[in-house]
Amino acid sequence: MVSTYLGYTNATKDMTTTLNRVASQSDIKRQQAYYDANIGSVKTVDDFLNNYQIYSYAMTAYGLGDMIDSKAMMKEVLTSDLSDPNSFANKLSDPRYREFAAAFNFGVSTAAKPVQDTEQASTLTDLYTQSFSTEETDAATATSYYDTQVDKVKNVDQLLADPQLKDYVLKAYGIDPTYASDSYLKSVLTSDPNDPNSFLNKNGTDAYKALAAQFSFNSDGTISGATAQTAAQKAAVESQYNYAVPSFTTAVGAKDNTQYYQSKIGSITSVSQLTSDTRLFDYVKGAYGLDPKMSALAFSEVMASDPNDPTSFAVSIGATAVLGKFNFNADGSVPSGESAQTAAEVTATTKNYTANYDSAHQTDITTAVKNYTTRIAGITNIKDFFVSNASDKNLLNDDDPELYQMALQAYGIDPTQVSQSEFTKIVESDPYDPKSFVSSLKDPRYTDLAKAFDFDSSGKAQAPVQPLSQTTINNYVSENEGLATIDLSGPDLTKAETDSKNDATYFAQNISKVTTVSDFLKDSKLVDFVLTANGIDPKSVTTDTLKKAFASDPTKSNSFINTPDGAQFKDIVDSFNFDTKGNLTNAKIGTAQDQGNQIQTDNLYLHQNLEEQDGETDEGVRLALYFQRNASKVHNMYDIMGDTALYQVITTTFSLPSGLSSEDTDTQAKVLAKYFDVKDLQDPTKVDTLLKRFSAMYDLQNSNGSSPALSILQGSSSSSSSSGAGAGVSSDTLLSIAQLSSR
Repeated sequence: MVSTYLGYTNATKDMTTTLNRVASQSDIKRQQAYYDANIGSVKTVDDFLNNYQIYSYAMTAYGLGDMIDSKAMMKEVLTSDLSDPNSFANKLSDPRYREFAAAFNFGVSTAAKPVQDTEQASTLTDLYTQSFSTEETDAATATSYYDTQVDKVKNVDQLLADPQLKDYVLKAYGIDPTYASDSYLKSVLTSDPNDPNSFLNKNGTDAYKALAAQFSFNSDGTISGATAQTAAQKAAVESQYNYAVPSFTTAVGAKDNTQYYQSKIGSITSVSQLTSDTRLFDYVKGAYGLDPKMSALAFSEVMASDPNDPTSFAVSIGATAVLGKFNFNADGSVPSGESAQTAAEVTATTKNYTANYDSAHQTDITTAVKNYTTRIAGITNIKDFFVSNASDKNLLNDDDPELYQMALQAYGIDPTQVSQSEFTKIVESDPYDPKSFVSSLKDPRYTDLAKAFDFDSSGKAQAPVQPLSQTTINNYVSENEGLATIDLSGPDLTKAETDSKNDATYFAQNISKVTTVSDFLKDSKLVDFVLTANGIDPKSVTTDTLKKAFASDPTKSNSFINTPDGAQFKDIVDSFNFDTKGNLTNAKIGTAQDQGNQIQTDNLYLHQNLEEQDGETDEGVRLALYFQRNASKVHNMYDIMGDTALYQVITTTFSLPSGLSSEDTDTQAKVLAKYFDVKDLQDPTKVDTLLKRFSAMYDLQNSNGSSPALSILQGSSSSSSSSGAGAGVSSDTLLSIAQLSSR
């Protein structure tokens, strides 16, 4: 019979090959194929329990084969909330139940979730706020291009041939470039504005007339001077663009508005004339903090108010700041021989505007973000998402932008260009499916928009796609807490527990922000946390190695993580929802079980069968393989004492007396600590050394003759080959004992 030592070393020298041998066995291959093909169709815990082939396979994989008939208890285990320390699975002393529950998604809360979690909503509102800075930058870039390139235009065709120049002038005067034909625009620009019968005067709108006034093209399209525009005309177009195009007043726009105000206010002779010029009226409202939506009629009432009358209109609406800043009569006219404002009043107005023009805008952003954050937290479907601010229960948010408008703007999409039905089609599409509607648009803005929400195909909220499942996060936190406190007590234990909680908090708060492998690898604290939880020393791993691991295809036998060098990273790669390109994917997410846990279940099933099969001929090999698989889960001596198989390996390895188990647990723990450091069980090399010693000692204790082996352990050079005293102990065992005893 092959010795325990040889059986163990043969099985573990290339575990991948060993497990592949087990996997190739027809019955095991059939069971695994059935499980993998059908676990995806399981939707509820009852589906799982009622499919005996799937259920028994999983129970066997997690070493719970003897509990297969206890379905009622296992349902309690599977539906336990593992984040609750008082849940059923967490209160059971046997950790196998918790591990089993963690492998499935039945314990995840089924309570209605919002269509965005807090992190997604925060990202969107941050992008919304940032969009205004982006808009200002884009306007400045467009103006800079126009300023330099329009001077190079020598005829009207050159202007129309440059889409950036053409769009700039059209947008400046509120004309949609989509519907403006080149032929029509050419006729406008080459028309004589002084001829009442010209094309412009017969067919042009006010917007086209204003545009044509800023160019000097001849009737044949050529320019009459050195450039297509005078300096004043170019400045007028740029000023109009910066006023009309950005959705808010930019810094450049504010300067242009001031110049416009200063050039126009001197010609104003009445309140009605001032309010009829939208740009002037907006300027006054911005300068004196008036409601941006104030009507011309309301402004007229304000200007006619008596500031000393507490019942006057201006006093009642809080608009007294503007009183006394203009020279209007009670009827709204300017007194004969005077101006609407004195030079000092103009200066005061422009000074106020410069100081206050952005205040209302910033307030609008703040209130919009607050409204979005408040409302999105309670929205669980697309229908509620489209409920307008005017129709919800809050009476103070009616003027805020709608939720879908903010979402579009956040991702650089013009809210006026996407209807609600189009928005619905986008966000109900799967952004992780290359064949989905949103993917077919080939526009990353729409893909990012869809990823910003958790709508399913019917418009209801679904679980968000995150790098790790909550179950895996909980497992990593638990593992790190256990590892951090190994063999500690007193102040050291207290400090380790505090540090561990801080690390866990950081991990839980920041892992959800990760959207790519690159994001993950950039944060060393996240990386170290994951490596440590998987029993890997962070100092022993390079970033390049991790990149290689994440780029591996788990389904290919020759990929890096399926080789001996990369095998230690396989569980990590399997647990993350990244594709081989390093991007988030929902392909690994399942209803009952995620892909990473499915692979782990298959792997454990192979290990269980390997241990069972080898145990049929040698119980020592089974014990050694079991210990090797579970050593990294041991965090203290009490974990050893609580597991009969682990305890037997240790007592056999160090020839501890059987009576030790009758001592109290504290005494046992102190005795065990004299023989090995529990921290060493996190080191695969040290575990292997321990198990080789166990194998040799197991062979020795279960042989018929022990004297030759004991002699070797004591350093004797006597041989057993001639005396026969070593019968039953193989030469492999004797050699291994000799090697181990000399270490």
